[in-house]
Amino acid sequence: MNNYQGEGRRRSQNLLIVEGNHEKNKLFWLIFKCFPEINIDMDEIWIYGTNIYQLYADIVKEYGEKWAEENDNIDLPFVVSKKQCPDMLRYKEDFTNIILVFDYERHDKKFSEKKILEMQKCFVDATDMGKLYINYPMIESYQHLRQLPDCDFAERKVPVALQPGKEYKSLVKKETIFRSIIDFPQKIDDLPTAKYQLADWVTKQRYVLTNQTYWKYMRDVFQQAIQHNICKANRIQFKQYDIPVGKYKESFERLDFTEILKIQNLASKDSTVGFIWVLNTCIFFIAEYNFTLVMKQREDYTYEAQNAT
Repeated sequence: MNNYQGEGRRRSQNLLIVEGNHEKNKLFWLIFKCFPEINIDMDEIWIYGTNIYQLYADIVKEYGEKWAEENDNIDLPFVVSKKQCPDMLRYKEDFTNIILVFDYERHDKKFSEKKILEMQKCFVDATDMGKLYINYPMIESYQHLRQLPDCDFAERKVPVALQPGKEYKSLVKKETIFRSIIDFPQKIDDLPTAKYQLADWVTKQRYVLTNQTYWKYMRDVFQQAIQHNICKANRIQFKQYDIPVGKYKESFERLDFTEILKIQNLASKDSTVGFIWVLNTCIFFIAEYNFTLVMKQREDYTYEAQNAT
């Protein structure tokens, strides 16, 4: 947790509420590196780890059982700081963005359609009470592309019987086209001698052949991943995957995360034959911050999966 002083509060800070810091921390670090226009530094982020159902219970404790019906001013920074650091209470006015990122986790023993629907309906604005991004089935779904473009992504699902966890992570690691390029910057930071491995690694990466920097290449990958997930969300909610280039923003703005959650709940209800549509929503933070970052300055090239590793 970042150091915080009660005096001289700065609204430039951001609250990231997640379950398990590592993967989410790494993803948002990459996003902010690839999209400097967002102007968020990891040092300005307070990361609070919890379970979505524990957070729900904490909200109920503070605001009552009917909090979702009777309160339109839930203060999440106050709720979490009261629990973790009661001597330094924090309030939503202290934060520019409040972002909640959780996995769908249908297999969780505490899973409750009612509770997650209440959370999804309530937390819809990162600059106000907070924005909830539920990833299906897990945050690793942002990597679940086998090639770019990946036309098969339209119908990509995972069976509920898989009970996503290690199994889904292993599946994504096996099928993704860009695990190694996402891991690379972290590995450079972790290994003191990694600079001697840099030249060998760079020669194996497709982005060198496009005359791009690593960050520009990853920016393009993220742009394509966001576009794929906009199409997928459109497929789930409106049963239409293909979107004309000029209609992406319009299609994105009509998406309703609550309706998508209801469809996911229905599709995954049967523990034997149920399924979960693969969809990542937390990368939509980029599109919501500034949609031009999603479509802007796209290069006119594509690359095959075997050339990206």
